[in-house]
Amino acid sequence: MPQNFKIDQAATFESLLFLSCEPKTAFGDNYRQETTKDGLPKWQFQLAARFRQFGRATNEIINVGMVAEQDPGQDLMPATPVQLVGFEIGVMDKRNRDGEPVGAQVWYRCEEVRPLTATGPARSGKQPANAGSSASTSEAATSGAPS
Repeated sequence: MPQNFKIDQAATFESLLFLSCEPKTAFGDNYRQETTKDGLPKWQFQLAARFRQFGRATNEIINVGMVAEQDPGQDLMPATPVQLVGFEIGVMDKRNRDGEPVGAQVWYRCEEVRPLTATGPARSGKQPANAGSSASTSEAATSGAPS
């Protein structure tokens, strides 16, 4: 059974740096971009994540899925520090061919990726009372499948 958990980026990572953003391709078809049930394109960010593990700095490349009409990374340069709005981790059983659990499958996804230099409230709908409205070009993936 899939489970999703919201992630506190500031408490989890020392930094997240944008590396690239590419269309998420459909399983078994490297030439077709995967979409949601509503037809929105899925994207895959690669980020360099720095965090502390056992008192030492550790760096890993993580893939983060996102849904957006257009390439959400088109205005980001490589190595740009970013904030992930609506950041969550998903976990589900990994099963062998016989359907027996053999571990866990983990994925990350978010609603929006913003450079840390951006100002103003996140476009996820959680705005201060005095903020003007702004439409988000992205939506969280609604399916339980990995992004």
